[in-house]
Amino acid sequence: MLRAIRPILGAAAIIFGGALLAQPKDTPQAEGYFPLKKGTKWTYKVGDNVVEVEVKKSEKVGGEEQFQVDTSVGKEAKTTEWYAIRADGVYRTKVKDDKLDPAVKVLPLPIKKDATWEVNSKVGAQTIKGTMKILADKEKVKIKDMDYETVMVEGKDMDIAGAKTTVRLWFAKDKGIVKAEFVLQTNEVVKLELTQYTEAK
Repeated sequence: MLRAIRPILGAAAIIFGGALLAQPKDTPQAEGYFPLKKGTKWTYKVGDNVVEVEVKKSEKVGGEEQFQVDTSVGKEAKTTEWYAIRADGVYRTKVKDDKLDPAVKVLPLPIKKDATWEVNSKVGAQTIKGTMKILADKEKVKIKDMDYETVMVEGKDMDIAGAKTTVRLWFAKDKGIVKAEFVLQTNEVVKLELTQYTEAK
């Protein structure tokens, strides 16, 4: 299972950085769906494995504030991504030292059902192309004993480094991503579900 998770997280990193983050509550344009305060942590279950995500710091890049988010799978080496909040949405700008050209929009702002946006970007030698859409803005999901009202985003049959992958993400207010699904070209489905959210102090 871990072997299957690695390429999925790599693909997710191209689009959403393990996309598993959020913006500080005092940033109104983020609408609370991306807590990005330093020290915020998420723990996800993926099969029998654990994925941990943490906002490490923020810094100015070309006059724009960007946020570093680290993701690790068990004892595997971490992946680092950078994000920026812009007037029209949340963008992923960099993977480790490689810039996304252009930056990839993770979520449009303001949140609006049926909103769509095109993705056509490169990071290193990898490409990502496709159309993303907000399918629902008040979708109810249950994860174990927790009920969430979420914004559900789908990228159907995205072309990720030459492989077709469907990506589905569920964003809960003041929590960020609580659930994600990746449907591979082989029809295998990899699911991530939030098990713990730790708000930064």
